[in-house]
Amino acid sequence: MVVSRPTPMRYVIRNAKGEELVCPSLADLHALYVQGFLGDDDLVRAENSQRFVRVSAMPALRGAREQRSDPRKVATLLVAAAVLVFAVALCTGLGR
Repeated sequence: MVVSRPTPMRYVIRNAKGEELVCPSLADLHALYVQGFLGDDDLVRAENSQRFVRVSAMPALRGAREQRSDPRKVATLLVAAAVLVFAVALCTGLGR
């Protein structure tokens, strides 16, 4: 007996120029959005729907870009802390 897996939902993406692209899955759509290939104002609809919505308004993608930017914020804070520690060490070493 062969058990078939359900086919993932595909999504149709439409950019501001009206060009359309079919995305094979929600995971792929998420990756395109997080990596910046899709703009917040690009439109998307599930293949079984007639209604387009803005990519940034999709509940499944909400917060995806903020998660991506967190590593940069952490890196910036680490660099700032390292500079501060270096500056304090330099100042205390020069005072001797």
